[in-house]
Amino acid sequence: MLPATKRLINVTLLLLTGALLSPLTVAYAEDSKTAEQSLNIDSILAEIDRESRSISNLGKRLTDAEDIIKIALESRLIRSRMNLLEQNLAFLRQVAELEKSSAKNQKYHQQALTILESQLRAIETSIGALRGRIVLPEATASAAEQAAIFSQIFEEIDRLNRIYQIQIATIEVAPRFGRDVTAEKAALEQSLSDRAENGSVLLEMATSDIKALRASIAAVPDDAESKARLNVLTTHITNLASNVSSVLAMMKTLEMDTTEYQNQLLLATGQITSDIFQVGVFTNLLVGWSETLWAGVIESGPGLIFNLFLLVIIVYVFYKLAGLAQTLTERGLEDSRFHLSQLLKRMVVSIVRNTVLILGVLIALSQIGFSVGPLLAGMGLVGFVVGFALQDTLSNFAAGMLILIYRPFDVDDVIEAGGVSGLVSEMSLVNTTFLTFDNQTIIVPNGKIWGDVIKNVTAQTIRRIDLVFGIAYSDDIEKAEKVMAEVVAAHPAVLEDPPAMIRLHELGESSVNFIVRPWVNKDDYWETFWALNRAMKLRFDEEGISIPFPQRDVHLHQQ
Repeated sequence: MLPATKRLINVTLLLLTGALLSPLTVAYAEDSKTAEQSLNIDSILAEIDRESRSISNLGKRLTDAEDIIKIALESRLIRSRMNLLEQNLAFLRQVAELEKSSAKNQKYHQQALTILESQLRAIETSIGALRGRIVLPEATASAAEQAAIFSQIFEEIDRLNRIYQIQIATIEVAPRFGRDVTAEKAALEQSLSDRAENGSVLLEMATSDIKALRASIAAVPDDAESKARLNVLTTHITNLASNVSSVLAMMKTLEMDTTEYQNQLLLATGQITSDIFQVGVFTNLLVGWSETLWAGVIESGPGLIFNLFLLVIIVYVFYKLAGLAQTLTERGLEDSRFHLSQLLKRMVVSIVRNTVLILGVLIALSQIGFSVGPLLAGMGLVGFVVGFALQDTLSNFAAGMLILIYRPFDVDDVIEAGGVSGLVSEMSLVNTTFLTFDNQTIIVPNGKIWGDVIKNVTAQTIRRIDLVFGIAYSDDIEKAEKVMAEVVAAHPAVLEDPPAMIRLHELGESSVNFIVRPWVNKDDYWETFWALNRAMKLRFDEEGISIPFPQRDVHLHQQ
């Protein structure tokens, strides 16, 4: 037999074997899954049996227990009942899943029907028991007593919400076993609606109580009990809002309308959530806000218009006063015997003007009934926080103050500082603006300037020009000195006092070098510098005095 024919026969046999075994493999996998589900169901049934016996034992102990022990046993009994409800729900779901993927197991199906009925009755019993444990504190109770009672109440409410969630899940799974739960669902919807309504009323009452307590504290700031009650109520509103939110979430699961309660919840807590973007919620809030705004305009409109008019008048008057204060300050600083720098003058004028403006704004706000004290306190706190965050900026501010006080330079001075040289065009308390000689604007922090060497080129009224001229070794030294003195004396910008210095400075490698140092006014420095260089070259050419190039003698030795 040929090799190719043999390979073809082997492949065909493999395909036929796979086709025959594939249904068997699928059936085996399904049987394995069913067996695993059965094991899970049996395990849950064992847990249900143990929890049922535990509940029975707790009930017997509760009958003969003393009052102190009875409270603890009741809490333990409630937890056991909740565990049993959760185990029953897990069993119902597992059986429903098993019947969905395989044939109905009569044993499990009958047990599921029995547990379903027991579950629905146990839920009603547990809800009633938990409701009986929720008792609001007396109005005369102290803040500490109210806090303790509210803590216990919301612990019971969390358990109650969990039971309601189990009830919703049980109602969802019940139709898979042919159980009609229309009546139970209607009762659940009514119960959730009542809970949402009660929570809404409690929220409204708590909000009203908080307003009354805040008014009482404003009148008697030292009332410690009122402050404690306010803290309790604030926590109470937060817990109430959380409870109402949980109830509304369950109502949404049942496709119930929650718009009205969402409005009340938002108004009571002030917390904006995604629910506000629902059309009904947003529309109702918008209508309520517009009605409140319109009522406020009708009631206090004339007074509000008068207050705004008064605010504008006061701000305008102080704006004019700020301008007048600025003018008087500028005149006073110009006529002052103190020699202040232009930078310091600008800062003083700015502070005076802004102080008058801020004072006017504060007076205007106080006249229209705005409390200025908390605003100033808040500004102080904000200033502390900002100052702590901007430590580098504050160091620059301190350096700016030192520069203004010691005046190492002024506006229009040419300086070298902070690695920059140029004309000082502007300065603030934080940075200094330079205008370089090639017309670039450079802003340098004051801290970097004050921490570095400051060279003020234009601080003095006169400056010395330092020039160096070289002549050849063969030229007449005395003639060169005479020519350089004549060129310097002929320039009109060169000052006679102090006199110019012309000296033979050094015998260089290629030339005899003279230093020429005339004095000029600081504004004539560069023009004189350039003019003297040009005039000296022209005069040297006329007198036959050479300016030698660098030269070197080279000696060649032949061997």
